[in-house]
Amino acid sequence: MTDATPALLAYLSRWLDESQGDRDAEAVLWGRVAKVTEEAGEAIAAIIGATGQDPRLNPFVGSTHGYDDVVDGLFDVAMTAVEHMAGAERAGAPT
Repeated sequence: MTDATPALLAYLSRWLDESQGDRDAEAVLWGRVAKVTEEAGEAIAAIIGATGQDPRLNPFVGSTHGYDDVVDGLFDVAMTAVEHMAGAERAGAPT
C-alpha cells in the first residue's frame, strides 16, 4: 500500500455510495456484503475449474479455469471487501 491507498479507497467508496441514489442505508449495506459474497463465489468457481473438480465437466473438458483465474478472483474478493468496508459506517453499520 502507498500513502494514497486510503484516499483512493475512500474515493471509490464514496463513488459507490453516490451511485445508490436514495436507497435505504440498510439496503446499501446488504448490497455491499452481497457483492463480496458474489465475488467469493466466483473465486470458488475458479478453484473448482482450475482443479477439474466439476464432475459434470471434467470427463469432457477437464479444467475450465487456470490458477491465474483463482488469483484474480481472490484479488476481486479482497478489493471489493476493502472498498465496501470503507463505506460501511456511512451505510449504517454499527461501530
